[in-house]
Amino acid sequence: MVRRSDPNPSYWEQYGPFQHVKHELIRCYLNGWYPKLGTWARRVLYVDTHAGRGRYESGDPGSPVVALQTLLQHSFRDRLLKASEFNFLFIERDPTNLAALEEELSALKPMPARVGDAFGKVSSILGDLQRERARMAPAFLFVDPYGFKIPAKLLADLMKAGRVELFINIMWRELDMLVQQRPEKGTPHAQTLDEIFGSDAWRTEVVGAGMDDRLERAIPLIARAVGAKWWTSAVRMVTGGQATRYVLLHLTNSDDGRDLMKECAWSVSPSGEFFVRRSDNPDQQFLIKPETDLQPLRDWVIARLSRRPERWQDLHGAVRGEWWLKKHVNAVVQALKKEGIITADAVQGRRFGAASNPILRLIGGTQN
Repeated sequence: MVRRSDPNPSYWEQYGPFQHVKHELIRCYLNGWYPKLGTWARRVLYVDTHAGRGRYESGDPGSPVVALQTLLQHSFRDRLLKASEFNFLFIERDPTNLAALEEELSALKPMPARVGDAFGKVSSILGDLQRERARMAPAFLFVDPYGFKIPAKLLADLMKAGRVELFINIMWRELDMLVQQRPEKGTPHAQTLDEIFGSDAWRTEVVGAGMDDRLERAIPLIARAVGAKWWTSAVRMVTGGQATRYVLLHLTNSDDGRDLMKECAWSVSPSGEFFVRRSDNPDQQFLIKPETDLQPLRDWVIARLSRRPERWQDLHGAVRGEWWLKKHVNAVVQALKKEGIITADAVQGRRFGAASNPILRLIGGTQN
């Protein structure tokens, strides 16, 4: 293990709202992710690439402890551990932080059977997999570096290795400053950007009048370089004005993973400087306000039904690529039917609802 000093030791002195929301998202996601995989996968892997000390000076737990506690306190824990083993890989290069983390983890021991923690390097795991032509167990990787250098090639190799979910904290303000410098080809800074974006396409694609405009173009570029089907900018933090400083990015090839992260993003009930935004379409990114505004979704449903009738559950599938949830679709459909704007084919013996999957039709081409 390479031992380096912590580049930002003061980080552990304060536990702010961004850390809180970040850990709430991890807790929420793992609470759903563990049972989705643990009942059949036989092996499940959680990786924290920058594990830190395990606890802040405020007493709040860090991400490694959050991940472990989410499993140990899970209501299905015994059932999950009977079906699968859970391995936790924590990577921390600073020796002081590492010692503090080991002490925090020791307080959680003895671990139940089939739960293990270890320290190592992701690159060595990938090397072993490639040599053995094996596939990684379903894995959730939390990538939270102090800095912005996140090599796309390594992340792409991870995504190819198996059913892998990536949750990345991107320090966008610093990364955007480097992008705006437009370093010459072949220079160290240009090579860093090439590694982050997987190519030099950032020169022509990460453009825009403001840093958020550039962010909306940078996220899909990173996601494509990594090979992710879905990308969700789960939460962003703004400091002063509205410019984004950090963004939490979830990358997955799983439809269920996309749905789960959207559910968790909505569950944090963002307010103030925290915003949840849709992320699959860089040209149509909307901010979610504390009071849910479903008028855009209402317009979306009406626009779809104005083209042709659709089954209710087909709308559920279509909304996966948007930032709304299935429950929002249900609320809008119920309201539109009550208002007489749409009708639904009756399903004999079943009540009106998404489960009966009726065909929805716009009445007389009504627009609203």
